[in-house]
Amino acid sequence: MQQAMFQPLPKALKYLVLTLVIIELAATASEMGLSPASDMRRDLIIYGGLWPQFFWGTWEPLFTGQPILMLITHAFVHSGLIHMAMNTVILLAIGKRLTMVIGSNWVLALFFISAIAGGLLYVLLNADGAPAVGASGAAFGFFGFLKYLEYRMLRRQGLPLTPIFQFIGAMVAMNVVMWWGFDGMLAWEAHLGGFIAGWLLGTIFIRSRGQSTGFQSKHRQN
Repeated sequence: MQQAMFQPLPKALKYLVLTLVIIELAATASEMGLSPASDMRRDLIIYGGLWPQFFWGTWEPLFTGQPILMLITHAFVHSGLIHMAMNTVILLAIGKRLTMVIGSNWVLALFFISAIAGGLLYVLLNADGAPAVGASGAAFGFFGFLKYLEYRMLRRQGLPLTPIFQFIGAMVAMNVVMWWGFDGMLAWEAHLGGFIAGWLLGTIFIRSRGQSTGFQSKHRQN
């Protein structure tokens, strides 16, 4: 996988991340008074954020299908440039690596399914919580898929699974620290849901292809 850094960025991943960047730049420009839409971020959160109250029917949706569509749209809305940058860095770094192994279609499916799974776990555990925004559920889905491939590789080679447990422990610790640092305003449920979805999708991918590990697949250009 060392060749990943020398491969061109897959088009599907590039356009996906570019969409996140454009939306965030537009919202930031609005906040800075550089756009006629002065309340763009507020509107993005209201109409695109993940609101448990809309999902559970506590509030009337603002448009048809909002309780379902927001499970996807929330992944395209961020709270600021730093939030967006953190998620896009993960998506680019891990997504590029995964695309070389599983292809663009699987990576796109992984993004959307992980975002939905993370959103579902968030609303299930937060019936009256604040709205959640960001692609971190999808980003953790990328982590989950990648770690499952590594898990299979270690098992196949008879190596200790310590690196997998260390990573999971580090992620748990990081979420605890961030949850405390943000005074509880961290959608750790979305992170967990996305990671679980990514791990499960990894098992489906391996079984569907009859591969022992994705790391031995041929590099693909997309």
